[in-house]
Amino acid sequence: MTYIDGFVLAVPTANKQAFIDHARRANSVFMEHGAVRILECWGDDIPDGKLTDFRRAVQAKPDETVVFSWIEWPDKATRDAAMSRLKEVMKSDDRFNPEKNPMPFDGKRMIFGGFSPVVTLEKPQGNKPGDYIWYELLTTDVEAAQKFYAGVLGWTFADSGQAAVDYRIINAGEHSVGGLMAITREMADHGARPTWLGYIAVDDVDASVAAIEKRGGRVLMPAMDIPMVGRIAMVADPHGAPFYVMRPMGKGKSLAFADDCPRPGHCAWNELQTPDQSAAWTFYGELFGWQQDGEMDMGPMGKYQFIRHGTVIGAMMPTTAEMGPPRWNQYFRVENIDAAKAAVEAGGGRIVNGLVEIPGGDFAMNCVDPQGAPFGLVGGRR
Repeated sequence: MTYIDGFVLAVPTANKQAFIDHARRANSVFMEHGAVRILECWGDDIPDGKLTDFRRAVQAKPDETVVFSWIEWPDKATRDAAMSRLKEVMKSDDRFNPEKNPMPFDGKRMIFGGFSPVVTLEKPQGNKPGDYIWYELLTTDVEAAQKFYAGVLGWTFADSGQAAVDYRIINAGEHSVGGLMAITREMADHGARPTWLGYIAVDDVDASVAAIEKRGGRVLMPAMDIPMVGRIAMVADPHGAPFYVMRPMGKGKSLAFADDCPRPGHCAWNELQTPDQSAAWTFYGELFGWQQDGEMDMGPMGKYQFIRHGTVIGAMMPTTAEMGPPRWNQYFRVENIDAAKAAVEAGGGRIVNGLVEIPGGDFAMNCVDPQGAPFGLVGGRR
């Protein structure tokens, strides 16, 4: 079980860089002896307490900053063994030599101790089945689409490196959130039109495809492997709304759908427009474990029913034939909804409806890009 060594100390504010340099050298020794993570946190908001506080605990002076640090070990046995070895290492390792790596603070006022965690809560390091993990735009003009979305959402694009197809990776800052590719003549002959599609994680693509067909869905593109990426299949629910199922290769968590915090450029909401919400709940609930988490009355339009899968990931809303075929509608977050509206219109897109204020203070709108792909935007006003 994880074991923690914790430290609180006061460092002269003028010695910040010297402290960072010292910590990098000294802490590397702990990492070499089994520590899994070390954090040195420079005080930023240290309030005064009524009886005691961080500053009083280490007798911090007005020109000193409190530093809160900890070392994470895989278990106490590893920590104890490391500490035993370090007693000898400290005698010969220059990283602990006070002349070659002096402490830029008063070590006598440092407080420290070892701790056994009793409650641990943390975000998952990977995606679970039923999570949205990728988004893809199929379009008739990739160059025009790339220019349009760069102007609206600030996305950058990179070649995927696939020799057989022009597949471009959509990046929101440091995170990849989706892909962009052209609709081929063959795809168009089979009815493909510009659209956004979401990818849903599954443990077994082939088993999921079989389960989808058993429940009245259909296969639009058979399961296939993409080297170094994973296995995918394009399917549709019983009412025709298309999406992908995917088992990705590798590890790590996709942030294409921002389930942890609002992230500009990332998908913020997944909305199913369907003529039969009850049937949709049965279909998606049995496949992915999604659950209804409340609803909002839209008057004559019916109920807007929220989807929970760990967090609330979107909603299902009723639709009619006049509103178009059943589909998933993705809403991407922008920092300034008014600036985004202007960018959509300046780039040749159009606003279908909005701006609509939604709970929490954000505003949403539905748009169509210049090639005809519907999408949504959500964000605040400045």
